[in-house]
Amino acid sequence: MAQLEERFVSHGGGRVRYLVGGSGPALVLCHGFLGSAENFEAWFDELARIRTLLIPDLPGCGASPALQGARHTAARLAVAVDAACADAGVESFDVGGLCLGASVATSLWRRRPADVTRLVLHTPLVAPALVRRRFHVQVRGFMAPGVFPAITWLSRQRVVSDLYKRLLVEGDNVDNAAAEMNFRNQLRADPRALREWILDGLARDDVALLRASAKPVLMIAASDDRIVDVPLLRRAVGGMRQVQLAEVADAGHGWTEAYVRRQLELIVAFLEDRPLPRPSAVAA
Repeated sequence: MAQLEERFVSHGGGRVRYLVGGSGPALVLCHGFLGSAENFEAWFDELARIRTLLIPDLPGCGASPALQGARHTAARLAVAVDAACADAGVESFDVGGLCLGASVATSLWRRRPADVTRLVLHTPLVAPALVRRRFHVQVRGFMAPGVFPAITWLSRQRVVSDLYKRLLVEGDNVDNAAAEMNFRNQLRADPRALREWILDGLARDDVALLRASAKPVLMIAASDDRIVDVPLLRRAVGGMRQVQLAEVADAGHGWTEAYVRRQLELIVAFLEDRPLPRPSAVAA
């Protein structure tokens, strides 16, 4: 596996951990809810061949402590990513976001519009109306002030956590190593930061931003995803010529080895300005 260097930069009353390495133009990646930079381990080898990767642990996640005296909105998390970019000397870059990390990626784009070349949004949460209603209901219930402490405790019980994710979020056949890493990330995450981020991220609407821009955008969504409403997403971006939506059949919110292979073929083709491979070419 490609070896990325671990670095830290002071920010927000603490420090932000980030990984950097590879060769070529910069690609900044923002992990999703309950995540860390290691969420992208399956991409390291392939993408580090063609891009210099910069991947932070967002404040309150992984090895980056929560911000002091500030809410964890997507915009404030983007400022932390910007600090990592400055520390690494990265001035222009492509940016990618995974799930809730899409809100941070688009916030970074808003913050530095002239410096972002293109976007890769995986399982993109780009507007409240494009997220399945039942997921909104779950989040509202789980994040209620009187309920959230109990949910935090339950999320740190491995059996309960695995059962919830398998039944309501990721589905079956998720890679065991990825499941183990995700649970370790849950144990490290700051509850306040997570609650603030998800409530802010699910309320953001970036569809107008996407429509108004000419920057190339790749969106990847699984046909069986339990969070993103893929048919609604398809209609929302249907008239945007600069947006390519790649729908991966026979995949869900959780990652499998076959799904990762499909992701990488699509992303590499997009970053190299080649036509996206047709679905038959990325079949498992």
